Amino acid sequence: MVRKATKKDTAAIAILYDKVIDYQQANGSYMSWIKGIYPTEQTAIDACNLDTLYVFEENGNIKGSVILDCEQPLEYENISWKTKSIQKKAVVIHTLCVDPAYMGMGIASAMLTYSKELAKSIDCASIRLATNSKNVIAIALYEKNEFSIVGYDKVLLDGKISCPKQCFMEYVL
Repeated sequence: MVRKATKKDTAAIAILYDKVIDYQQANGSYMSWIKGIYPTEQTAIDACNLDTLYVFEENGNIKGSVILDCEQPLEYENISWKTKSIQKKAVVIHTLCVDPAYMGMGIASAMLTYSKELAKSIDCASIRLATNSKNVIAIALYEKNEFSIVGYDKVLLDGKISCPKQCFMEYVL
């Protein structure tokens, strides 16, 4: 089940971030995240304080996490989005991740379904995100969930990590 995270969840989410980074590094996947730089426990704490952090929890275990807000990074201005909505009319997905032990069980898709329901409930025109253009697993997940690629550009992830080619995707409600 997807639910809003609480402050007591942030330490577990930080461990989840590190597990995902370790898994990606060990398996040759292409992520822009760097352990100890982004995302960190402070990323989770900040999102929790803003009431934008969500978890997928089952049987008391946090198996996935995502940040959902309406804050579009500056780089989003360079993209030709399908919807020309004003900034507050699009939900933005950040740091979607699933514990590697539970990958392939539909958890990421469940969090995307939740994001669609949330976006509809606050009258948004679309859902937007950016992911590393080499992260074919993430891109396939988003395409399976009806997101479309709308462009590519460079970004500075969280103001800390240079990403020379990000893939920007959108789901139109």
